[in-house]
Amino acid sequence: MSQRREIEGRLALYDELTGILGAMRSFALAELRKVGKRETAQQEIVASLSDALLDLSGGLPAALYADPGHTAGDIWLLFGSVRGFCGSFNEDVMRFWRGRADQNNTVLLVGERLHAMIAETTPAQRLSGAEGSLDAPIVIERILAAIMALRGSVEFGLMACIRDEKGVLSHRLWPLPPPADKTGSYPPLTYQPLGEVATGVAEQYLFHALLALLLRSIRVENHMRLMQMETALRHLEKGGEELQRQRNRLRQEEIVEEIELMVGRR
Repeated sequence: MSQRREIEGRLALYDELTGILGAMRSFALAELRKVGKRETAQQEIVASLSDALLDLSGGLPAALYADPGHTAGDIWLLFGSVRGFCGSFNEDVMRFWRGRADQNNTVLLVGERLHAMIAETTPAQRLSGAEGSLDAPIVIERILAAIMALRGSVEFGLMACIRDEKGVLSHRLWPLPPPADKTGSYPPLTYQPLGEVATGVAEQYLFHALLALLLRSIRVENHMRLMQMETALRHLEKGGEELQRQRNRLRQEEIVEEIELMVGRR
């Protein structure tokens, strides 16, 4: 009887865990759909700004196209997660950074799960990450403020590192790629000085390119979390079925024992 009660207790725990994981899976699925729509729109914005930068390239200061080899150093921006239960999402990003980056360069860690994966003595800026796509723009504003504080008055490079569907990728966002040769073309007419307009578009491009990367990171994070939850739910389902079989077998043995006792008393 005590063994059967123990099994029933474990079955109740499995039911509770299944309910919690089911709710978390629904949340991840909803976020996945929401961020997917926003990411598509954000990619279109980045493409439009990239075209505008190409048209305005003649008005941009030469420093914005500086050779990365001549900058004071790259700032590495690592996108992690706020919440766990997303497989090796954060570990993959950290492993990639350790294998590719100069450890003396400044690093920005975005996402609380990354903060604990690096020693406190390592020089790094730790920033809160995004819970979902809605607070992603606020996170980008925090990142840009941290970059402005770090760069000071010197030229800098910016490398962003995210976990993609196929693995971890790095993107150079700053300095800008060299402008295409548009010999013979005319610069666009602008109300404001061309250099001022071009610099403003470059700043908008950096903001929206970062936002597009963060949205992709959030989508992949939620996809990996969804996979983890479905695996855990399948494990709970199989475990629950096995426990039910054990409980039924014990109950049958108890019934047989009771019948034998009744027959023996006659």
